Amino acid sequence: MPPENSPPFISMVASTLGRDTELSLLLESLAAQGDDHFELIIVDQNADDRLLPVIAPFKDKFPITRIQTDLKGLDRGRNLGAAHARGDWLLFPDDDSWYPADFLKKLRYLIVSEPADIYSGRSLNADGKEIMVRFLQEDAEISRQNIWQVLIEWVIVLRADVFRAAGGFDENLGVGAGTMWSSGEGQDLVLRCLSRGARGLFRRQLHGYHPEHLESQTTPASIQKMYAYSVGYGFVMRRHGFTWVDMAPAILRPTAGMLIYSLTGRSGMAKRSRRILQGRLDGWRSWEGQPVSATNLKGARTHEC
Repeated sequence: MPPENSPPFISMVASTLGRDTELSLLLESLAAQGDDHFELIIVDQNADDRLLPVIAPFKDKFPITRIQTDLKGLDRGRNLGAAHARGDWLLFPDDDSWYPADFLKKLRYLIVSEPADIYSGRSLNADGKEIMVRFLQEDAEISRQNIWQVLIEWVIVLRADVFRAAGGFDENLGVGAGTMWSSGEGQDLVLRCLSRGARGLFRRQLHGYHPEHLESQTTPASIQKMYAYSVGYGFVMRRHGFTWVDMAPAILRPTAGMLIYSLTGRSGMAKRSRRILQGRLDGWRSWEGQPVSATNLKGARTHEC
C-alpha cells in the first residue's frame, strides 16, 4: 500500500473482451495525467494475448496489472479487478473510454475541497457533446430523485471501502451478464451505497470521453438494445422501492412517443417506443427479491506488466 502521508491512491479497473487497439486511447490519456499515485488493472477476458502489444508501450509509465480470467461479463470483470485493487478510491473505465489530461487533478481537488464517498461526472463524445445520459445542467448531491440523471458507470469514483461494503456491482446486471437485465448496474450500486449512508456528489467539471455510436435508431439491433436497457431500468426501480408514481414519467414518455410517431407515419420510431415501454414494464415485473451476485475469483491469472 502507498505510504500513509501520500495522496489518496486511485485504482482504475478496465474490463475488456474482444477489443485490443481501442484500449490505446485510455492508456494514452492515463499516461498524460502527470500523476504517480494511481494504477490500472486490466481484466482481460480474452482467451489470447492480443492485449500484450497494446500494453507494452505503457508498462514503464504507470503501474499496470493484467488479470486474465475465463469469467465473462462486464461487471464480473469489474468486481474481479476491484478485489485486486490497492487503492483508496476506485474508478471503472470502459475499454474504449478515455479522460482529459487534468482528470485526476480535478478529482483530487474535489476529494480535498468537497469530501464525499462518491463522485460522478459526465460522458462526452470527442467533440465535447454530452452523450448516453440526459445529465443535470447543474452540480448536485446524488440522491434517489436524480439517480438516472447523474451517473455513467465509467465516470463514477467510489471509496474502495464503500464499494466493498455495498457488495460491489451486481453481476446479474449489465452487458454480458447472461440475464435479461443489460443496464442499471451503476444506479443499483450507488443506490445501495446511499442506503448505507454514503454521500455522493455529481460535479459537471468531472468528465470522460467515449465514442458515440451513431447507428440508426430503428434497426432491429438498436431496438433490441433499447429493450434490454429498459428492462434493467425497470428492475432497478422496483428493487430499490420506487413506486408506480416514480415510474410514471418513464411510462408516459414512450407511450406518448408511440402515439405521436404512429400519427406522423414514423413506424420504426413507434416500434422503438413500444419496445422501450415493454422493457420497462418487463423489468419491473421481473423483480422477485433477487440478491446481489458476487464474483467467484477462481481461475484468475495475474500478470504485473
